[in-house]
Amino acid sequence: MSYHRYPLRLIITADDYGASPRINAAIEACLAAGALRATCVMANMPGYGEASRLRQQFPDASIGLHWNLTAGRPVAPPDQVASLIDGQGRFWPAAAFRRRWLLGRIAPEHVLRELRAQYDRLALVAGQPDFWNTHQNIHLLPQLFSLTVAVARQLAIPAMRSHQRLWLPLRGASLRDRLIQPLAWLKGQVIAGWAAAAVRQGMRMPAGLIGLPESEAGLITLAQMVAQMPRARVAPVELVVHPALQSAAERSGALAEVQAREYALLRDPSLVDRLAAVGVQTVGFEALV
Repeated sequence: MSYHRYPLRLIITADDYGASPRINAAIEACLAAGALRATCVMANMPGYGEASRLRQQFPDASIGLHWNLTAGRPVAPPDQVASLIDGQGRFWPAAAFRRRWLLGRIAPEHVLRELRAQYDRLALVAGQPDFWNTHQNIHLLPQLFSLTVAVARQLAIPAMRSHQRLWLPLRGASLRDRLIQPLAWLKGQVIAGWAAAAVRQGMRMPAGLIGLPESEAGLITLAQMVAQMPRARVAPVELVVHPALQSAAERSGALAEVQAREYALLRDPSLVDRLAAVGVQTVGFEALV
């Protein structure tokens, strides 16, 4: 069946706005080009204040809150979130946070306090967030998922990331892709149950989350394949990106290469038309109903 009969609505979201001036500049350039329609802000990071101009410069873009509990320093006073930070006053790295949470060494009331503090800071400079997610998906832990959803509902943030992966066919996938998918599928079943509960409570989310496997040629090919998936015909799906400009010293390593490639792709104004030619419409979180 042709994908042209079922136009795919694709939310391309750039994470980590606020992390640095170079990341902010890259995301803004991609928003201006048109295909990127959403970004989420790390309210505890040095460049968060630049989010004050996003609503005016990009009125059609969705601006979200990228709650961060694993990088940098807290927004709340350190003595009020003591279980979240190390001896230098910095957040525990993701692996340490997860271990400490599972061992009961992270106080839920400290998490609540920091989530609210980051919300208040972003709302002050950029208004009410259109959606939320977390840095390094730290909320994907038992009890923490439901706690974070509850805070978002209390703050009237209407939408969140799905985290239900839409797996592409394995034909042509690398051995690594083939080995990872079954394990990720099992984890996904647990997360799907949590997500279903969030939807019943009124939280809106895309139909699923897609990623670009190493073996795929590019976003156009990916979009053509995803457009034929049943769930993609019901609601928008989300593609997460991390575009960034690097200094000469930073232009090395796998992460830098991915960031540079995504920036080059998304800053091209012709991408909107090229996606439309294969039946793909880029939208923001306003498309969720």
